This record gives sequence, structure tokens and C-alpha cells, in this order.
Amino acid sequence: MSKGWVAPPRADIVMAFVAGVPLLASAAMIALLSVPGVRAAVLVGAGVAAHVALAWRRTVAGFLTMCAAFAVQVAVTGLFLLLPTVLVFPVAVYSCTAYARRYLPLAAGIAGAAVVAWRFATDASVAAAHLGPNPWLLLGLLLAIVVTAWSLGLYRRTQLAYIALLEAQGRDAAARATLAERARIAREMHDVVAHGLAVIVSQARGGQYALDRAADVLSTVERTGRQALTEMRGLIGVLRTDTSLSPDAARPVPGSEPDPQPPAPQPGLAELDTLVDRTRAAGLAVALARRGRPHPIGPGMELTVYRVAQEALTNTLKHAGPGTEAGVSLDWTADGLVVSVTDSGPARSAAPDPAGPERDHHRPGGNGLAGMRERLAAVGGSLTVGPGPAGGFTVTARLPYREDGQ
Repeated sequence: MSKGWVAPPRADIVMAFVAGVPLLASAAMIALLSVPGVRAAVLVGAGVAAHVALAWRRTVAGFLTMCAAFAVQVAVTGLFLLLPTVLVFPVAVYSCTAYARRYLPLAAGIAGAAVVAWRFATDASVAAAHLGPNPWLLLGLLLAIVVTAWSLGLYRRTQLAYIALLEAQGRDAAARATLAERARIAREMHDVVAHGLAVIVSQARGGQYALDRAADVLSTVERTGRQALTEMRGLIGVLRTDTSLSPDAARPVPGSEPDPQPPAPQPGLAELDTLVDRTRAAGLAVALARRGRPHPIGPGMELTVYRVAQEALTNTLKHAGPGTEAGVSLDWTADGLVVSVTDSGPARSAAPDPAGPERDHHRPGGNGLAGMRERLAAVGGSLTVGPGPAGGFTVTARLPYREDGQ
């Protein structure tokens, strides 16, 4: 809320002009006919100042200028109430209350009403013209006008404060949504990079001892790298087109070329076969089984299922040891989808570290278990991890049926 002499809004300038033309003309005519000589010129000049200050009606400076102009008119004659210019004072009280100070207009209005009532009742010109209403009745009327204008301004001030609060809450909600989206993208990047690098490292390790399969190894590395790059482009594309960023942050860097390709679609259940084939090519024997009648679960849940299976296979590939076999099963039950990833490697502890944040079940400091739990919690699912009944390790995710998958 501005309090100084800054450029007023165009609407306030128009209002001051529209109100000033008829009111000033009629006030000047009444002043010239009722108050002769220099006093009439003073009345007209004070009226002009009040109407010009009306353009700054939202500021304290504009309100005080109008009060000063009206005080000059009251000092000149008790016939001030007969000048149409006085009609802009309630507007000034309303505007200053709504946009500047809360109690200043009320105090100035009460004091002004008392002075005007006293001046009108004791002025000789008013007595000569036989215009003497009861002073107390006049004071009550003026106070009622001031309080009404102040109340309306206070109501408008409350409205503006409520709107500002809603806007602030909207900005906070957008900021929280941005942080949540970036956390989701960070999890996506972790899964993509971790799986791709695990396959590449496994192939590189095996290629050292099987030089005759170097072409196949390099082909698998290439395919895995391309797949990881494709998914990373999709995630980075989401960041580039994030509408919650500021205009300056979203503006491309001068000289940079925009990515002509749209973000790649997120993987789902249809890509599980490709994931299993890629894991097999990395040297881990994996079997994929589907049981029950498939139920539509939406793209959000499909992506969660894919990422859980990808993370579990990545950890098995990295930590279960040579000769390990793994299995991925999708069981479509009556209540929901149960995804199980098992392996025949050595059992590993799934207990969280009591001395610090939750740890990965394969290695200290990892983010896989926490990431899977967050993904499943976001879609109303749950996660169970631990040693399998016949040895090895089991990751079981349960997802309730939700049509939107969000």
C-alpha cells in the first residue's frame, strides 16, 4: 500500500476527473453567489486541490491533502456543507481505510464532523440565511456518514487481506507441489541411472573374462545406455517445461538449442518384458510370471510397479553374487495387485539402521528401500522386504486397485 505521491492508478485519475467536472462547476457557482470577494476564490482553490488529491485517494498523503483542503473551506465559511465538493470526503474515508491506514480516516472524520457541525451552527451567514438545523442532529448525520464510509472501507480491507492470504497459500501450495515433483523426479533419476549403470558394470565385468563375446557385451551396453538416456531426456524435459518455475528460470539460455523431441513416455507394465530381457542380458537369470486376470490400474501405478521391479532387480544384480536366479511375479488378486521379486542369493538384513535414517536393504546409505516405500505410499500401497522362505531375498509390493493410478 503506497503512502506517497506516486503515480495513481488510471481508474482513480478517471474517477477524480469525472467527479471533479460537475462537482467543481456547481461548487464554484455556489461559492461566487454566496461568498463574495477573495473568500470565494479561496473556496474554489481549496475545492480544486481536494479533487486533484482524489486521484491519490488510496494513499495517506492524498487523504491528508483532502482533509486540509476541506479544513480551509470550513475556516472560510460555515456554508461549506452546501458545496457539492463535500461529497468526495466519504469516498476519501473509504479509500484510505481500505488501502492505507485503518483508524486515521475514522479519527479525522469524527473530528471533522464535530468541527463542521459547530461551524455551521455558529456561522453568521448560516443564521442570516435561516439555515439552522439542530446542531446535534447535524452532528449525528455527519457521524453516521463517516462511520458508514469507514465501515465499508474496513470491509474492503478485510476482503483484500483475505485475497492476499489465498494468493500466499496458493504460492505455498505451488512451492510444495514443485518440491514434491522434484523429489519424484529425483527418485526416477535414481532408478534409471542405478539400473543402467548396474547392467553396464555387470557386462563390463563379464566381458573381461569372455573376450569372444565382446560384441554382444558392447551391444548390451549400448542398448542399456540408450534406454537410460531416453528416460533421462524425458525426466529432464519435465524439468524444462515445469510451469511452476519463474519466467526467468524457464526462459532458455541464449544460444542454446531446444530439445526438438517431446519427453519420452514413462514405462509401465508393457515394458516389464523389456526390463527382464535387459536384466537377463546382464547375466542374471530372471523369470517373469503373471497370474490372475489383469485389472486396469492407470499409468501412475504402472510406473510404480515398473520402478519397484527395476530397483529390486538392480539390487539383486549388484549384490546377490554370481549364479543367482531371480523371479518377478504379478498376481492380480481380488483386492489388488501383488508384485513379488525374489532371488536365490544370500539373505540380507532389511532392518533399518537405529543410529540413522532408513537404509537400503542391500548396502548402507542406499535410497532404494526408502524410494520404493515412498512410491507405494503415494498410490496407497505397501512394501514388505526380507529373507525368503527358501533363502535368498524377497521384495513384495501390494497395490490396491485404483482406476486413476494416481
